[in-house]
Amino acid sequence: MELQERLIRAVIDDTGISEMSCECGKPARHVIDEFLDALDRDPGSVVERDWMEGHVLIQSFMMRSAPAVANILMAALSHYVSGDARKALLESLLYLSGGDSEELVAQCQEVIVRGAWIFLEEISSGRSVACASYAFEILEALDEDEWVRMARTRFVDLLPAEMLDPDHR
Repeated sequence: MELQERLIRAVIDDTGISEMSCECGKPARHVIDEFLDALDRDPGSVVERDWMEGHVLIQSFMMRSAPAVANILMAALSHYVSGDARKALLESLLYLSGGDSEELVAQCQEVIVRGAWIFLEEISSGRSVACASYAFEILEALDEDEWVRMARTRFVDLLPAEMLDPDHR
């Protein structure tokens, strides 16, 4: 097992997701296992937030497992460093950084903000405009205004033009 996989497995165990129930009636861990399997098998098949709908989110309302899933996705960023899998992770984290369940959103944001520098690195890397865009939107959702300002001034050539507008949100 690769070191990054060990990290992901350790975080899965640490979050307690294996003891939680999913909204669909299965153990909550099934959703993250199926998601990670899809990332390994065919990351392009992971469409937007479809994998979370009815399990981690119902429309914009988060379920109890959302903070655990956010933790696991943050750990997975160390393993999936580029490509469609990285894009799917960042997009999923963006969905978990906002929503209508105030307490659960705050818990997810608390997890996600710990890795704010990862999002700035994603923007500055120039690897993917799509990933940079998701990373930027996550920083906006987390109200990391100083980092957003830095991205807008330092990485002008790496972000879509609409994100450079201070009124973007």
